[in-house]
Parts: sequence; C-alpha cells; structure tokens
Amino acid sequence: MKDFIVLDLETPNRYSNSISSIGIVVVEDNVVVDEIYSLINPEASFDNFNIALTGIHPEDVVDAPTFPEFYDEIRGLLQRNIIVGQNITFDLGVISRSLTRYNMPIPPFKYYCTLSSCKRNLCLPDNSLSYVVANVLKTTYDAHNAMADARMTYELYNYLDDYEDSRENFLKTYYYRPNRKRDFNRTFDYNYNYLYGLTKKFSYINEISENHKRLMETWLQSNKYQNAHPLIENILLKVSYIIHNNLTKHEIREINESLNAIKRSPEYNVNILK
Repeated sequence: MKDFIVLDLETPNRYSNSISSIGIVVVEDNVVVDEIYSLINPEASFDNFNIALTGIHPEDVVDAPTFPEFYDEIRGLLQRNIIVGQNITFDLGVISRSLTRYNMPIPPFKYYCTLSSCKRNLCLPDNSLSYVVANVLKTTYDAHNAMADARMTYELYNYLDDYEDSRENFLKTYYYRPNRKRDFNRTFDYNYNYLYGLTKKFSYINEISENHKRLMETWLQSNKYQNAHPLIENILLKVSYIIHNNLTKHEIREINESLNAIKRSPEYNVNILK
C-alpha cells in the first residue's frame, strides 16, 4: 500500500454530524507529498466539552470555509484514495452525516484502520492514539489537533508495518447506513409512517386499485423533495416500483417488511399501524 491519505477531524459538539477542523497527510509511493489542514465553520453549536478538548472556539471558525466549501477541495482525494485513520470509521461517519446535513451524495470510502491494527497486533490495555503514542511510539504531540493527529497516525501506520505483511488484506469499504431516528426530520416521520400504513394495508388486499395507486402517487410527489437522502431515495424507488408494477401480495409484504415503522412517531405510531 504505497498511495493513501491519512485523515483526522475534530467535531464541535456531541452529535457527530458537523466538523470544526480537518487534517490530511497525502502519501504517494510511501512518501509524504502534501499536508492539508483547515478549520471548518460547522454552522452548528459548540459544546463546552469539545471546546476544551480541541481548543477550537466558535469565534475561531467565523471566517473558515463551511463543510461544503472545503469538501469541494478534498472530494477527489477522499474518493480516489485509501483513507487511513485511527478509528477511521468514526471520521467517515461524521463526514457522511455532514454530507447528509447538506443534502450531498454520500460515496463509499475505502479505508484502513490503525486502531484495528493495534488491537490485532499490540495487545495493549488502551488503543487510543494518545496512549499508543505515549507508550509505544514513546513521543509527545498536540493531541486533538486534527493535523497533529493525522501526522502521528501516519507514524503509527509506519510502526505497524512490521506487524502486517499485506495491508491489502485488511482494507475495507465504508458504506454509510442512515439512521431513521437520527437523520429524518419529524415531518418525514409522519409521511413515512403513513406510507408504512398504506403498504401494510396493501399486503392484505387482493388487488391494488387505481385509487390506491393515486394515494401512492400523491405520496411520492409530496416527498420527492427529500430525495437527496440516500435512504429516502431508496424508499422513493420502492414506492415508484409499487405504482408501476402489478405486484403480488407477497411482493408487497416484502417491501413493507423492508420499510419498518418509525416507532418514535407520535402520529401513525406502531400500535395504530398494527
């Protein structure tokens, strides 16, 4: 594995859907060829805990690029390269949820996790980057600074090279799986569970009437504005499939089971839909 990037980011609050800074080390043919660092205006609130951890205050990011602005600069790097990081799936999840916030498409990301490698090879009581740096690499660094974390993760990656002959065996692909409770707004809760009720009813009738199809078509047209979200896009495709195909009760039942009700919805809740 000769060409890759090492990435770390910091977040402004507990919600893991916004970013306050990003650090990237670019490696080509096993040589560092570039470093990229930027504060990010998260357009979100800051928690005191995160401010104390990262040292980044709201006033520090007022003139910084927003995530969509900075993502345009690094999109190619993220999509072309293997992404190395310590607990990198956390960072990729934050990036994916940030893309969701701005209605931007979420690609799959190829990655290699140094945290997983530490667990496989070092048998430490603590696999956090700060612990490994202090007790294995025997050095110090500016922890929770995204650029410093990325540089030190690169040093850790090199150290672990003696333990794994073929890094390619441990490469994985990150696919973001949206969480309905976290990612959908309350309006779509109502609409989604109304759809769930419609499809559940269809699984008990012998034929979908033209009136039923009109109801589905109305639902589809009313919710098309949501289609930037990858999970909603999948739902819209299923609705369109129901409308335009003569499905059996079994096929509709399978679609209904794939939807699942949103249990938190105060309207059209699970008990009503039984």
